[in-house]
Amino acid sequence: MEQKVTQTSKELVIAKKDGNLKYLMAKGEYTNIIVDASQSNGEYVISDGILEPNGFIPDHYHKWEDQTFHILEGELTAKIGEETYQLQAGDSVHCPRGISHYMKNNGSVKAKLLSYIFPGHWAEEFMAETSRQNQSGKHDLSLIEEKFGVVYL
Repeated sequence: MEQKVTQTSKELVIAKKDGNLKYLMAKGEYTNIIVDASQSNGEYVISDGILEPNGFIPDHYHKWEDQTFHILEGELTAKIGEETYQLQAGDSVHCPRGISHYMKNNGSVKAKLLSYIFPGHWAEEFMAETSRQNQSGKHDLSLIEEKFGVVYL
């Protein structure tokens, strides 16, 4: 039986960004795309982010994607499923689809992290819509769930 092989578009060299974070994802959480879906044939998206002191990533899960975080600076409290972890620079955590996850910066300095979402074909549109809703103060969680498969708890 022949197996179809897929691969990403090509090798990538990613220029350093100017540091302006484009999307307001939640209270004190800002993120920007490093590798977009078009660069990976929709296989993954890589983003960088900042969690301000007391900023958080709300408790949620993804129906269709896995997500991995790598902490670059600072310390975070993370709840993955039913377990709670104290994360610091150099730590990584993997959140399989269907498993709820939450992170909060309880420290006094910004935390910086990378996020890997796979597959990533929807990620940029999701970030843009979530940011739009957060900036307007009008949240439509049913739209987020229906369109992107992200369920907030």
